[in-house]
Parts: sequence; structure tokens; C-alpha cells
Amino acid sequence: MPGGFPAFCQSNLPLIYGLYGLAFFVTGIVVALESGRTSQLALRHALPYLAGFGLLHGIHEWIEMFLLMTPEPGASPQLIEAISVMLLATSFVLLIQFATGLMAALEPQHVPLTRLTFILTALYLGGLVLYRVRFFAGSEFDFWRFADILARYMLGVPGAVLASAAMFAQRRAFILQGYAQFSRDLIGAALAFAWYGALQFVVPPAAFFPATVINTETFQAYTSIPVQLFRAIVGALAAFFILRVLRVFETEYTQRIERLNRARFQAQEQAARELTVLFETCRILGTSLDLNILLNDAIEKIVTLVDPVVAGTIFLYDSGTKSLVARAAYRRSAANLPTDLPERVLRAARHAGETRDLVYESANQEMAVLALPLMSGNTVLGAIGLAHAGAFSNLAVLQTLARQLVIAIENARLYERVQEKEELRGELLERIVAAQEEERKRLARELHDQTGQTLAGLAMGLHSVESLMQSDPQLAGKRVQELERMSAGAVDDLRLMINDLRPAQLDDLGLVPALREMANRAAERTGMQVQVNASDSRRRLRPVLETTLYRLAQEALNNAARHSRAARVTITLRLAAQEVTLDIRDDGVGFVPEVVVGAQAPRRAWGLLGMQERVRLVGGSLVIQSEPGKGTRLTAQIPIETLEPKLGTLVGAFS
Repeated sequence: MPGGFPAFCQSNLPLIYGLYGLAFFVTGIVVALESGRTSQLALRHALPYLAGFGLLHGIHEWIEMFLLMTPEPGASPQLIEAISVMLLATSFVLLIQFATGLMAALEPQHVPLTRLTFILTALYLGGLVLYRVRFFAGSEFDFWRFADILARYMLGVPGAVLASAAMFAQRRAFILQGYAQFSRDLIGAALAFAWYGALQFVVPPAAFFPATVINTETFQAYTSIPVQLFRAIVGALAAFFILRVLRVFETEYTQRIERLNRARFQAQEQAARELTVLFETCRILGTSLDLNILLNDAIEKIVTLVDPVVAGTIFLYDSGTKSLVARAAYRRSAANLPTDLPERVLRAARHAGETRDLVYESANQEMAVLALPLMSGNTVLGAIGLAHAGAFSNLAVLQTLARQLVIAIENARLYERVQEKEELRGELLERIVAAQEEERKRLARELHDQTGQTLAGLAMGLHSVESLMQSDPQLAGKRVQELERMSAGAVDDLRLMINDLRPAQLDDLGLVPALREMANRAAERTGMQVQVNASDSRRRLRPVLETTLYRLAQEALNNAARHSRAARVTITLRLAAQEVTLDIRDDGVGFVPEVVVGAQAPRRAWGLLGMQERVRLVGGSLVIQSEPGKGTRLTAQIPIETLEPKLGTLVGAFS
């Protein structure tokens, strides 16, 4: 074959330029498309400059191909040559910006390299101006050839060297980031850029060094092959390795999806653990109404199931000492706790109760204390203090558990109060039964000692009168008079006993006359001054309500006489549209209500407790106020249903 391969290359030089430009242009398009990806890699931010380099460099080579195909150079080819040189220089500037920007993003110590783009561009433009001023001989063709050569020396070679160095820096970063599979491709791209930079020294012949020694003619003389072919091969290799490196975005996307899936799976596992904690703890809170068992089981489950909690204490507010008291605590057996941790937890719990907000403080470098207030509305029931080691992410779970624990505590306390009331009601019932038996014994004794004796005396007297009627009629008449007085006394005694059991005035005349009658008898019997005030003496109430109020006043007068040693008692009855208020005051010795009627009272005032129970049974409330030396005040408020009096005139006569 005449001329061989070199002759073939020389005759097909436009084709080589075309393929050379195509390699760079396609690389530019692909890189431009990849630069639009969403990625956290530093390479993505530098890719637009590399894409610009490929596109402009490819267009430059195609323009060179066009100029080779132009038969006669003229004004139009010179303009095209000028455009081609400007595209070449701009592509090199973009390559420098790509390399320095990537290196600065990967390694902060390379940030000063970003100034090279401006410095080298300024030197290049300064060289063109200097040539135009000092050495321009009037040939535009020579000027643009000089601009082409200077662009390769001052921009192309540094840009290729910097790009090669950037590829090695990116390789180190990829290895650290877990993308070591792309290290060989980056080495290939780095070597391709290095060879590309070396080939930029091969320029058209010129009258200055090193273009006088290293140029396209000397290169072809030594190799017999045009330099454009080598540049095309190196450009194709660079494009090949860069396109392989761009696969890292697919790998990163796959890994990001895997990380998101793992994070979602971990979040689901965490949510499942949190639901387990909530379920187990809420199940325990609902299994027992014993407050001590409930608190101990709850803190054990919280410490056991909530990571990384290692110890915890539940504090409840003690109204007696007016402070937080530890009621339940639990710690993991393997936990190594600081010696001062209990004091820190108590201090955090107090602070949480005072601020009514979450409190967090560090116990040491490995452990911290978290305290949450236990709030029921605006009332602080207590606090829960937890010690945890490690990162904490279960605050929402603990806040939910704290709210559930508050509900359980209130239910347990309500159950305790119900139990206490049931026990109290049982004791009160026993007392009532015993009182009824005592009352029956008293009635039997009084009937036997008084009425029975009187009736027996009457029977004997009548028998003696029968025998005296014949022998001594005058004495028989006197004896009849004595028997008459005896029977009248028996009738009075029976009337008093019946009145004590159920006063006739209460049924016949109403509550107010009955209260006044009872006050008069109490004053006669005890010597106390008893005053009854009523806002409406004509108004009648339900029988059960009138009986309740009467018995309240009766028990209060008995207490004032027996225990209070009162000199004066005032009974005030106020009737409103919807309720009746009975207020009873005395000036006796007084007492401490909590001591005699409290849930934990050492001695019970069963009379007062019976009064409270009576009022509660009719839907009312009884307030007991008393202090030692300041007397006692009982205030009963009961909802009413009015009943118009049938004997209004008679009731008015007694009012």
C-alpha cells in the first residue's frame, strides 16, 4: 500500500479531527446530563465545567476540520479561526475551573488553587495584548496562530495537569467514601489527562521556543503519524474513563436507597419497640389498682424496655410533708451508676415539679438524668426521674407513658378512697345497728322502770280501791285521785318517749316548728341558749329531707351538750329556690376536724360521720369547720324539691 498508514492518516486528517471533536462533544453532553443529578458527592458540583470543556473543545475541533476542508483561505476562514481559538482557550479555562473546584471541594487545603483560573486567564490575555502591541506584523493569521499556541502552553497544559491531579484526589475521596471500585477508572482518566497535557506541547511551528523544537512537523517527522491522531486517541480514552467514573452516581443512588430502606426499617423497628413499651406498660397500669404494685411494675417495665434507660424512680407529692417522696425505683442489674445519682435524680424531679416542664442534666460524661412531671390538669402529682446512658430518642414515648401513669395513679387513688368509704360505711352501719340495739334496750329499760312500774302500781292501787269501797269510801276516793295522778305521769312519760322517737310536730307542723320545739327542750334540759332562725317557716320540704335536717340539728345539739360544753348554739335554716342550707354554730371548745373525721384519723367521731353519711344520701354536702377554743360550725347544703304546706294556717301559728 503506497505511503502506508501515515499517508492514510494524512489524507484523512479531517476525519480524525471529526472523530476527535465527536469524542469530546459526546463526553460533554453525557457529563452535562449527569450533572443534573441529586447527589452529595463533590464531583457533581464540578461536572458543569467539565461538560462545558467537552462541548467547546469538540466544537473547536470540528471548526478545525472545517478549515482543513476549505480550499482557499480568506477573510471568512480567518474569522472562523479566531472563533476556533477563542473556543479552545475558553474550554481550557473551564477545564482549569473544573480541576481546581473539584480539588478545593475534596481537600480544603487546595482552596487557594481556585485563584489559578483567574491568574492563568489574566496571563494569557496579557500575553496576547503584549504580542499585539510589540510583535504584531500585520498578519492576522500569524496572530491567531500565536493565540492558539499560547492557549495550549498557558491554559491547556496547566489545565490537563490540574485535571490529572484532581482525578487522583477524587480517587482518594472515593476510597474513603466506599467507592473504591472506581479507583482504576480514575487512574485511567488521570493518565489520559496527563497525556493530553503532554500532547499540548506539540503546536504548529513558530519562531519562539519551544515551538521551534517541539511542533507538529518535528512530531510527524519522528512518528510519521500526525499529532491529531494521538490527541484523538487520548481524548477517546479520557472520554471512556470519565463515562465509566460517572457510574458512581448510579451506585450512590442505589446506596442512598439502601440507606433509606435501612433507616425506614430501623424506624419501623423503633416504632415497634415503642409500641411494645406502650402496650406492656399500659397493660401493667390496667392490671392492678394497688398503687404500690402499680408504681413498682410501671418503673420496672420502663427501665427494662426503654433504651438506653438504666435506672428510674417514681416520686409522688406528699401533702403532709409537702415534698416529693420516692415511691418506686428500679435499676438494671448490670448498670454502673454514679454514687450521687439518687440525689441528682431527686433534684431533677423537684425541678420538673416546680417548673412543670421536662428537666435534663448531665450526670457525667457517659450518663444523663431526665425528669418529667406527672401532671393532672394543673395539679402536680409527682415526677418520674430516669438515668440513661447513650443517645436518647424516646422522649415522646416517655411523655405518653407519663400521661398514662397519671391516669393510673388517679384511678388507684380513687379506688383507695372508695375502699376507705366502703370500710367506713361498713363500720358506720355496725355502729347504727349497735345504736339501734342500744336504743331498744333503753326503751325496754324505760318502759320497764317507768311505764311498767307505773302500770303495776295502777293495777295494785285499783285492787286496793276495790276493797276499800266497802270499808272506807273516803280513803278509796283519795286513793283514786293518787292513781289518776300516777296515770297522768305515765302518759307524759310515754309522750316524751314517743317524741324522742319521732316528733309529732315534724309531721304535723313542719321542720321549723319541730326545730324550735327541740331547741326549747334542749335549753330546758342542758341550760344552753339555743336560737333558731328560719328564712321561710311556712315552706314544706320532702319528708325525707325534713327528717334529715331535723336529725342533723338533733345530733349537733347533743354534741354541743356532751362534748363541746357550749353555752350558746345558733341554728339557721335558709331556704332557696334550689337548695336548703342548715348552718349550726356553737361557742364550745372546738376540735381539729382531720383528727376525728379524716381518712386516717386515730379516733373516729361517729356522730359527725353519721351526719356526713345522712347528707350524702340525699345528694348534699356537709362542711365541718372547727378550731380548738373557737367553737364549731356545721354547714349542710342539700338540693330540694318543695312541697306546699297543707296546714298553712296552723304552721303559721307556731312560726
